[in-house]
Amino acid sequence: MRNPLKVMIVEDDALLRSGLELVIESEEDMEVIGAAPNGLVALQILETSRPDLVLMDVQMPEMDGLSCIREIRKRDAELPILILTTFNEEEYIFEGLADGANGYILKGLDFEKLVQAIRDTVNGQFVLPAEVAAKVAQYAATNSHYMKEKRLKHFFETDNLFSKSEQPILSLLLQRLSNKEIADTLFLTEGTVKNKLSVIYDKMGVQNRQDAIRSLESRILS
Repeated sequence: MRNPLKVMIVEDDALLRSGLELVIESEEDMEVIGAAPNGLVALQILETSRPDLVLMDVQMPEMDGLSCIREIRKRDAELPILILTTFNEEEYIFEGLADGANGYILKGLDFEKLVQAIRDTVNGQFVLPAEVAAKVAQYAATNSHYMKEKRLKHFFETDNLFSKSEQPILSLLLQRLSNKEIADTLFLTEGTVKNKLSVIYDKMGVQNRQDAIRSLESRILS
């Protein structure tokens, strides 16, 4: 018989935390190796334990779930993390998945589906219920900053006009950063940025920063 799946629960609601423990422990192929009321305690547990999966709430005191996920990913890129929350809102879903979560389920999910989601996630599946997937798609389609970044990446991949060293300068230029701010961000001198921008303007056939931004936005959105 294979070893049971080791699950850690991170949830600030004591009653729900206890209920999840009972449900998971009732499964023959699972056991709870830790239960934390917030992200800080979860990180402490992870210093001495290595679960097969972390069930992570989002809204918690001391350290919220999204911050905890980011800290976990600095230490362990592979540990499966399944977000468990009542907050069915686009920004939580999108940010959590972007931070490295392996799936997202809502607390209203029945226990049978919950334990199956745990098994699926540990087995390498990406768990995203239909209503959550719809939220992600809607958010991605309407979030202008996200779409601009996505289209800019696609533009750089399909257009050979700009060099690899020029691309980050263009990205920061689109954010309306000054030459000094671009230089500080990329650890360059302000003179180097100014020279690179002159080359970029020549390539684009424009004379100044404003025309370059307008031209680049037009190319990205076309």
